[in-house]
Amino acid sequence: MAQHKFLGLIRWELEENLSLPLLAFLVASAIIATMINYNFSSPYREYTRLFYSSSTVFLISSLVTGAFFARSYAGSIGRGTTKIMLSYPIKRSQLFLSKFIALFLVISAIYLPVFCVHVYVDGLVAFGPMIILSLLGLFLQLMLTCSVAVGISMVTKSEVVSILATVLLLFGLDSILGMWDILSAQGRLFHLFQYFGNEFYGTLPFLSWDPVTANETLLAVLAPIVVFVVLIVGSFVYFTRFMEVD
Repeated sequence: MAQHKFLGLIRWELEENLSLPLLAFLVASAIIATMINYNFSSPYREYTRLFYSSSTVFLISSLVTGAFFARSYAGSIGRGTTKIMLSYPIKRSQLFLSKFIALFLVISAIYLPVFCVHVYVDGLVAFGPMIILSLLGLFLQLMLTCSVAVGISMVTKSEVVSILATVLLLFGLDSILGMWDILSAQGRLFHLFQYFGNEFYGTLPFLSWDPVTANETLLAVLAPIVVFVVLIVGSFVYFTRFMEVD
């Protein structure tokens, strides 16, 4: 019975926040993010072009992911939908997790495969190391964005404020820290490319910089994962045990 309720909540979330035209907008944003400002005649090596073109994907995916998660969590609280749902015999944990699973799986299932079009346009080997590293960087960015959006939604309970705060926070960090800091999206991908590019090809993708160490690369991967776990677990505990739904 509990399993049927949980699956029903996931289906409701899909119908509420991922039905047409929102689903079409999500797919279109992934295609546009992948192909916009793409320079087919760039003189850079293929995997270096892949790095630079990914910045737009990270930018748009962060905006879209933050908007969808804020709309689902903060928007449903502000509209009173959450209060109505909890008036039924539904556990708060089920409602929280169903929202997260439905949104995260669908957004990842759209953005990650669409991003793989770079295998064709860049002439990369399918499942080659650099495309896998790019997918890892995008996946880490999606994790970070959704956790920040959910955490802010729990505090503000306002859809508009949550969207703006999420976008401004993430974009502000990237703008201030630049492309070499592991706390920025481009910085994390830079560390992955620089380290593994040297390991796999024997040359640095970015020859004007020194190679990064294994510890720096590991930290670039662990940093968004730690933030994700802290914010999601904290939001889950707050939503299920302490938050009062008006």
